[in-house]
Amino acid sequence: MKRINILLIMIISWSASSRSQETIEEFLNGPIADVEQLIEGYMNPFGKWFGSGLNAGWYNTAKSHQFPGFDVTGGIHLISPPQSASTFKPKLNNLIVNSTNEGLATFIGSSNNTEIGYINGDGEFQPLFNAPGGKINGENGIPMPYLQGSIGLIKKTEILFRFTPRVKSQDLQISYWGIGMKHNIKQWIPVINILPFDLSILASYSRLNSNLSFNAGQDLNFNINAFNTNLIVSKKILGITPYMGLGYQYSKSILALNGRYTISDWDGEQIIEGGSVELEDPIDLGFGGVNGLKGTLGASIKLLLFTFHIEWTKAEYDIFTIGIGLNSDIGSKLIGGSL
Repeated sequence: MKRINILLIMIISWSASSRSQETIEEFLNGPIADVEQLIEGYMNPFGKWFGSGLNAGWYNTAKSHQFPGFDVTGGIHLISPPQSASTFKPKLNNLIVNSTNEGLATFIGSSNNTEIGYINGDGEFQPLFNAPGGKINGENGIPMPYLQGSIGLIKKTEILFRFTPRVKSQDLQISYWGIGMKHNIKQWIPVINILPFDLSILASYSRLNSNLSFNAGQDLNFNINAFNTNLIVSKKILGITPYMGLGYQYSKSILALNGRYTISDWDGEQIIEGGSVELEDPIDLGFGGVNGLKGTLGASIKLLLFTFHIEWTKAEYDIFTIGIGLNSDIGSKLIGGSL
C-alpha cells in the first residue's frame, strides 16, 4: 500500500505536504472512536477559521444595486482565532497523550509534536504515532482572500455570487461556490421609507469541496458548509458610507476517509501482536463551526468606478477586512432606476 502522511488526514488540501505520501496506517491503529476525537479536535479550529471567512465580506453598504447595476469586489480577511483555539484536550478511551497536561496542538497551534500511544501488557507506555503540530500560526491573525460579484434585479434586490472552478493539483481537487441575496426592506416600512438612510437584509450560503486521492479507491474528502444572515444599515455622509450589520452565522465541517485500509488488530486495550484487520471507509465526521451572533462596523468610499472599504467583525473569530471593487450603477441610472 502506498504510504500517506498522517498530516494529510487532518490538513488535507491546505498543506503542501500533500506531495509527501507516507502512512495513515499508524494513525488508524488506534481505536476509531479515539482517532475521531483526535481528528475533530485538531481540525475544528481550521473549520471555524474557514467557515468564518466564507461568511464574511458579503456587503459594504446596505444600498442595493438596481438593474443592471453591478460590482466585482475582492479583498482579504485577517481572521483572529481566540487563544483557546490553539490547543485541545481529547477525551480518549484507550489512547494516552504523553504530555504533562494532556493537551495537544490544533491546526493553528504550536508546531510541537506529542507522542500518542497506550499502556502495553507490561504496564509500559507504547507509542503509536506523533500527533501533528500546528501548521498555521494564528497568534497574529490568519489571512484569507475572497472575490465576489453582484448584480441588481428588480425592487432593490441584489444577487451576490462567489465561484471558483474546480482546481486540480496532482492528487488534490478543490472547488468553491457561494450565493447570496440582499434586499432593501426600508421601502416596505411606512414612515421609515422616507428617511435618508438604507436598510437591508442579506442571506448567503457557501460550500467548499476538496478531495485528496491517495491510491486507487482511497481518498479523503473535506467539505465546509456556511450560512450567514444579516440586518444592515448604512448612510452616505460627505462621500463616505459608514455601515453596520448585525447577523447570525453557521458553519459545519464534514471529513470522510474513504477506501479499504489494513491495520493492526486491537483487543480494546492494546494491539494484538501479528493480528490485522481491514477497515472500509473508517472515518466519517461532521463537526460544528462558527455558530452564533456577529456584529460588523465598516466604511466605504467610492472614487469614480472604484469602491474601497474597510470593516471589523466581532464574533467568535474576529475578522478585519479590506477590499476594493469595480462598482457601476450607470446602467440603472440610464433607465431611470424605476425597477
